[in-house]
Amino acid sequence: MAKKRSFNNIIDSLIDDEGLKTEVTVTLTDETLIKVIVALLASGIGVMLVNHLLKNQFPNRQLSTISKEVTSIKKQLSK
Repeated sequence: MAKKRSFNNIIDSLIDDEGLKTEVTVTLTDETLIKVIVALLASGIGVMLVNHLLKNQFPNRQLSTISKEVTSIKKQLSK
């Protein structure tokens, strides 16, 4: 089982006595990769959901004004 790493251990592995280490190895397991993919999919779905809700719950005022004007023009033309 993988050992738990604290924030201090991670910082210590990145910074040496001479400064910032340039060689860092990142190991991705299948579980980590699946978590990243699921998180990206969930964030994409969340963005789409917020966009849809904002678009439908808060109608565009300019569009409603144009619609009212078109309706009034149609009424005037039909007279």
